[in-house]
Amino acid sequence: MIYDLIKNTRSIRSFGDKKITKEEIMEIMKCVRLSAASRNLQGIKYITVIQEESLKKVFPLTHWAGLLEWNPSESESPSAYILMCSDKNLPLPEKSLYCDIGIAAQNIMLKATEMGYGGCMIGAFDKNKVKEAMNIADDFQVELIIALGESAEKIKIIDAKNGKINYFRDENNVHYVPKRPLNELIIDEK
Repeated sequence: MIYDLIKNTRSIRSFGDKKITKEEIMEIMKCVRLSAASRNLQGIKYITVIQEESLKKVFPLTHWAGLLEWNPSESESPSAYILMCSDKNLPLPEKSLYCDIGIAAQNIMLKATEMGYGGCMIGAFDKNKVKEAMNIADDFQVELIIALGESAEKIKIIDAKNGKINYFRDENNVHYVPKRPLNELIIDEK
């Protein structure tokens, strides 16, 4: 069961029309609240974005699919974002901060997938412009954006061949994600 959930949790970059409700976002946030955290500091803070005006402010400040010459159009944009912020009043060493962000982000993605939605972790954005557009207090810095919505993509995981791991799309716009075999990931047994 968890294997299938992980396998089906992919980066979605093109979204359909179905809107995520505030109640559904809160279901996702309930899972985030339970995430493991360094020193149990729980230093990551969140801004949920579902209002149309706010969505339109964030979307043009994001950059998608670094390996493709493509960004989603406005009609393919997500119906929600979760902005993951560091809190200057709860300082964490950078390594711990990014570990905590990764754990919480994966929990967001897994829960969204379980609920029938898709998501994409976005690290390519201008932190200062997002902070300004969303009027975020100086105590917080946006570290990661997670886009959420109804998936409008078909994604296939395939075995990587000859070390080629770059994702790609075919002529039917199917998104392929090559994964290394286990024997390339496990470097030793002791």
